[in-house]
Amino acid sequence: MKRMASACLFALTLLLTISLAVVVPRTPVTSPPGSDVTLSCSFSYKEGAGLRGLLVTWQRPPADRVVHSFYYGRDQLDLQNEAYRNRTQLFPEQLSVGNASLRLKQVRGEDEGLYTCAVTNQVESSRGDVQLLVAAEFNEPRLTVDLAMPLDWVVLRFSAWGGYPEARVERLNETGQRITQLSHTNQSLQPNGCYSISSSMVLPSSLEARYTFVLIHSVLEQRLTRNLTVTAPPLVMGMHQSQFWILLVMVPVTVSLLMLVSITVMTRRGQRSAAAPDC
Repeated sequence: MKRMASACLFALTLLLTISLAVVVPRTPVTSPPGSDVTLSCSFSYKEGAGLRGLLVTWQRPPADRVVHSFYYGRDQLDLQNEAYRNRTQLFPEQLSVGNASLRLKQVRGEDEGLYTCAVTNQVESSRGDVQLLVAAEFNEPRLTVDLAMPLDWVVLRFSAWGGYPEARVERLNETGQRITQLSHTNQSLQPNGCYSISSSMVLPSSLEARYTFVLIHSVLEQRLTRNLTVTAPPLVMGMHQSQFWILLVMVPVTVSLLMLVSITVMTRRGQRSAAAPDC
């Protein structure tokens, strides 16, 4: 009778704990740098089985770096990798309903990769892999045209920001031919963990043409296209724009010099008159 009772108790324990069946997302989880992200992981855990014998571990393969551990009914972080210190948490109140998801705070570029969610009880274990993709789309780009020195040249500037990781910028002429080699592009990492892009191209202002700037963010399949038409500046009173600007600068300077000379001459004449004796 006692043996039968023990057998029944053991069978009941198996029914309460068996079939963990970890379930994780099949597609990558995407998060921008600097934000918090939840890596989902659920398992079929029988209600009433208790958490004393439950072990939940999140790791980074292939070196099996410990991201977060939970056993004996509480977090166990002595073996946690230093890179994740104070940046992870589970949801202990939801473990009893089969939720072993991991909350990762302040996501960094180096956090990208594979994460393994492993759940073990007194009878069996199960695991699943979650792919984290750290990426963000770029904001709407801005195009500007500035005069260059000498004044018969212009600078076309293309700028965008807020994206991650780096993107590619292409420039095309009106025939669709790439002219990227004529430009200079700089991408810099900002304090918020995202990139800003600045691309410039110097062209003669007398050249009328249509140019196309294309930003290609291959990770998120983002493609932003902007067109710009450069028109030759009009002639002003028979002069080229650069000549007009030079004249516009020189006239005030010449007038100022003439006024200064005139004031100086009048001052000297006044001094001579004051020094002359009265008749």
